[in-house]
Amino acid sequence: MHVFDFAMAGAYCKSLYAFSGDQHQQGLRFEAGEIIKVIQASAGGWWEGEKDGVRGWFPASYVQVLEAWW
Repeated sequence: MHVFDFAMAGAYCKSLYAFSGDQHQQGLRFEAGEIIKVIQASAGGWWEGEKDGVRGWFPASYVQVLEAWW
């Protein structure tokens, strides 16, 4: 069973490290310093996000949530 934090949906985060996406079947690849839109946040430590029109999963520990993005 997955528990999701729907309050995080629509938030933006900035990647702290590069992630190849290989550690997850539907991993989202990104470099350090990129902005990712959070689609859903799982209590298991994996979040689904979107970057450049591509959706995938990444470890929450690789990003920092931005307080405001505009």
